[in-house]
Amino acid sequence: MSKLEEIKNKQLMISMWITVIVSALFYFGIVLLASYALEEEMLLGTIITVSTIVFIVSMFLALKIELNAGYYDCKNCHNKFVPTYLEGLIAPHIHTTRYLKCSKCNKRTWCKKVMTKE
Repeated sequence: MSKLEEIKNKQLMISMWITVIVSALFYFGIVLLASYALEEEMLLGTIITVSTIVFIVSMFLALKIELNAGYYDCKNCHNKFVPTYLEGLIAPHIHTTRYLKCSKCNKRTWCKKVMTKE
């Protein structure tokens, strides 16, 4: 069971990274292309605004996928938990390690992402 859960969570993390990379490439490609090809300021502004909104929405989606895949391991008590979306959104992070408040010991620590609860 845990092996199946680990495979599913790894697939979710891969889809999260694909979303991030494709969105970033799309965003920077559209902005560069529009900046060089368009001379009308109104159209250029509209294209940049729309592509920025699409990029931001895709980053929120990627965060949702990351939070749903696996658990975060508390360094203090080794409790494995899933934070709320708001906690994950406002938590400082480095890659998939986030500074979160543990649901068991109520201490803030750098929690690493793990794929299974065991």
